[in-house]
Amino acid sequence: MKEITHHYGVELDWVKNMASQLGGYVDGNYIRVPGDKEYYTRYVCTINSDITAFIVDIEYSEDVLYKLRNKKSNFIGIYFNHIEGDAEYIFNGVSRSVGSLGYNLVAIDSNLNGDYLVKSGSKTFMIAVFIKKKALVKYVKDLTQHNSNKRYPLNSKFNSIIYSTRMSSQAWWLINELKKIQFGNPLYDVFITGTVYGLLGEYIKQVACEKETFEQVFKDDVTNIINSQAYLINNVTEPFFGINALAAKAHMSETKYKKLFKKITGTSPHVFFLSNKLSFAKETLETGNFTILEIADKFSFFDASHFIEHFKCQYGITPKEYLMLL
Repeated sequence: MKEITHHYGVELDWVKNMASQLGGYVDGNYIRVPGDKEYYTRYVCTINSDITAFIVDIEYSEDVLYKLRNKKSNFIGIYFNHIEGDAEYIFNGVSRSVGSLGYNLVAIDSNLNGDYLVKSGSKTFMIAVFIKKKALVKYVKDLTQHNSNKRYPLNSKFNSIIYSTRMSSQAWWLINELKKIQFGNPLYDVFITGTVYGLLGEYIKQVACEKETFEQVFKDDVTNIINSQAYLINNVTEPFFGINALAAKAHMSETKYKKLFKKITGTSPHVFFLSNKLSFAKETLETGNFTILEIADKFSFFDASHFIEHFKCQYGITPKEYLMLL
C-alpha cells in the first residue's frame, strides 16, 4: 500500500508538497504525476482569497492511504466525492464508508488529523473545497438570513468536528455537470468557480436545516441501516416498500428506523430511495434505448407524467430537455 502524508489549506503552500509526496511536480494549476494515464487529472483553482478548490479525477491502480496532517487550523475542508469503488475516511479509529452506499460529503475541521483509504480499481471524481472559517461563518449567516450560527459547529463547543452525510441531489447534479467540461477548456476556472459556490450553498443549506441528534449509535444499528440502503438500491426499480416493512426488515421500530436512517445517511428513507431511483432512471435515459414511458414503467412510476414531474424536481429540467443537452 502506498502512503501519502500531506496537508491542505486555502493558501497554496501545500501544492508543491502534495506533488512531491505523489512523486510528481507542479505544472501551473496541475499536479502532474509520471506514470498516470492521460486522462488522470489533479487541478488546483483559487476561487477567491478565502476559498481554494482541488479537483481530482483519477482511477487507482493500487491501494493508497492519504494521511491528512494539516499545518493550519483556520479553514474547513469540504469534500464532495463521486466514487466508484471502495474507499473510507478514518478519524479517531472510526471508519466512514465513502461511495454509493456511504457518505459522499464530508467536512473536516483543519484542527483534525484523519486518513483516507482508497482501494485499487476505484474511480474517483472529487471536489475538495477549502474555505476559511471566518468566511464560512459569514456565508452561513448571509444564506440563512439570520445572525445565529448555533447549528453550525464553529463555536468553542464544536470547534473540531467531522460532518459526514450524503450530498444533496442538486450538489450531485452540479458535479455531474462539471465532469462534462473538459480540463484545459479556457473557461474551466469559471465553471469551477460557479460549481464551488453552488456546492457551498447546498452544503450550508444541509447544515443549517439538519437537527443534531446526540444518542449513541451502536455498530449493529449502523450495519442494519447500511443493509437497508443496499436493499433499497438493489430494488430501485420497485415501488417504495413503506417504512413499516423497512423497519421490520432492519429489526427496529418505525420511529427508531426513521431517526437512525436520517442520522446515518443524512436523508429520509423515501428521499434516499427516490433520489437513487431517479439517478438510475437518468442513466437509463442516457443510453437512448428506452422511451420516457418505458423508463417510467421500468422504474415503477405511476405513469410518464409522474416520472417527468419527479425528474424535473430533482434535476431542474424535464427528461426530454435533458436528452437535448446530451
